[in-house]
Amino acid sequence: MNHQIGLIGGGNMAQAIIAGLLKSGRSSSDILVSDPNQDCRKALAEMGITSFADSAPVMAQADLLVLAVKPQIMDSVLTTLVDSLRATQVIISIAAGITIHTIRRQLNDAQNPVVRVMPNTPALIGEGISALASDRTLSDDIKIAVQEIFDACGKALWVPSEDAIDAVTAVSGSGPAYFFLMIENLINTGVRLGLSPEIARALVIQTAKGAAGMVEASDVGPSVLRERVTSPGGTTEAALNVFNEGDFADLVDRALIAARDRAGELSKDAP
Repeated sequence: MNHQIGLIGGGNMAQAIIAGLLKSGRSSSDILVSDPNQDCRKALAEMGITSFADSAPVMAQADLLVLAVKPQIMDSVLTTLVDSLRATQVIISIAAGITIHTIRRQLNDAQNPVVRVMPNTPALIGEGISALASDRTLSDDIKIAVQEIFDACGKALWVPSEDAIDAVTAVSGSGPAYFFLMIENLINTGVRLGLSPEIARALVIQTAKGAAGMVEASDVGPSVLRERVTSPGGTTEAALNVFNEGDFADLVDRALIAARDRAGELSKDAP
């Protein structure tokens, strides 16, 4: 039996989740959304999804409640939900920086199962990766039901505890931006080397896709793959030597540590 999925918030990430669910075979009748924004509701209607300006109909019917609102309005949103929350509802939050403790506190210390999720933006094209965590032991049924939602827009995995979410944020939550930066600079330098912007873009994008695909498909790690394409005295070695001279590994280390630490600071600043 399918659970009724309710989303509070119907913006881009909510729509990505819904698109994934529909593509995976979930019926539109299993999904309800509330969002005060008329444009969002219009977009949802075009997807065949029933939506409301008010959260009451969603709260009345949803078994799995996805909080897909911006972190800065989470406090006020939770205040509107507290009186209609049922003890059996599973609360799922995708709001960055909002801890499970904060959610429980704002819901009058609700004892509902609560899952915190850190998705990333490739979910918008069905290629996201989401990390899931809870502060309580969940039944297998609940874990499967929640994971199916996020598997539908990419892949999902459970991390041991909410403490890991800050590291997840640094690695995969912010991670697409790191790859965008690398792709941007490879394209720009390709153009400076005499390629047309169109050719440089095509070369870089397919190279990035191919490299990621090789890592995913290979039975060896990326370091071995790197060694296999690095001929002594060749062009790849010349480029990698420049990266090493700039201590690329240390730069990545420091960047992710900064992102993790900032994620922790934002969680502490949350209401």
